[in-house]
Amino acid sequence: MKYIPILCTILFLAALMAMKPLDALTDTGVTLQNVRQGVLENLAEENYFLFNSTSAMRKIAKGIPENAQATTVRALGKWVRSYVESDNFKQEYRQWLKQKYPVDETYSDAVVAQREQAVGGMDSAISQQMALIQQTYAQLDPAMLQMSIKAQLSQQEAQLTTLEGEERAAKARELAELKKILAATEGKPTEFKKQFIAYHSKLLKQGSDQNKSQQQKDLANAQERNIEYKKQNAILDAHSDFRPLLRQRLKNFIVLCDDVDFNAKLIPSGRKQDFINSLYQRKPAEWKFLYRLGKTPVMEARAFAQEWLTDLK
Repeated sequence: MKYIPILCTILFLAALMAMKPLDALTDTGVTLQNVRQGVLENLAEENYFLFNSTSAMRKIAKGIPENAQATTVRALGKWVRSYVESDNFKQEYRQWLKQKYPVDETYSDAVVAQREQAVGGMDSAISQQMALIQQTYAQLDPAMLQMSIKAQLSQQEAQLTTLEGEERAAKARELAELKKILAATEGKPTEFKKQFIAYHSKLLKQGSDQNKSQQQKDLANAQERNIEYKKQNAILDAHSDFRPLLRQRLKNFIVLCDDVDFNAKLIPSGRKQDFINSLYQRKPAEWKFLYRLGKTPVMEARAFAQEWLTDLK
């Protein structure tokens, strides 16, 4: 038989908290986080009841007078329902669902939108960069520029030994072209500056175009992966509404309450007691749990569950 663990949580904590639930939480060492975690776990887990009680909790529960039990169950039930209906619970439940229905945020809509914006603005960024370089070189003295490039050649040729593969080949081609320009413009610093700026601008444009091409490929890949993200997110969204699950748990709990025979008799059996009716002895743990709590708090919890279920329809 299935049952609604949230209501079992209400019943047990109600027995602990009497007329001052929040004070009793502090007095018994039960934190609000314990309750929040318990509600989430018990909503998701339908096979057994999750709550670890201490001896102090059980001692307090035994001291609750019968005429206070229904009021306590009702008060605590309202607190639990208020939490379950809060935005905080919805967020925590969705976060918990991500463990079951994971979503790879690497290619989320927001990430893809940022990449699209970046690629879309690359032409403008490249144009601005080229204009800045042109402006910077325009301010340089042609003779000083020619002398500086000559001085750097030997150092850059020495650095070739630290490079490998295509990177080394590209750098070698660049140096060869610079030597060619220097040789062709020997004694003509103004002409050198003109050819050097043209060549350097060409290199920068090629590098920018390659970078743009790679960024466009990465964007296309991200857009393709975003399709999978949307599918994952749709599955998560489809399960994010916990109300159908809550309805079923409430229905199961009501059925369980109606099945418990609170007039069942017990007989001593060693250190424990057994039901006289052998059929009851085979009842599940949650059935026996409600039996031990007693009719008054259980029927109040049942009434509360029925009201909650009606409001959910």
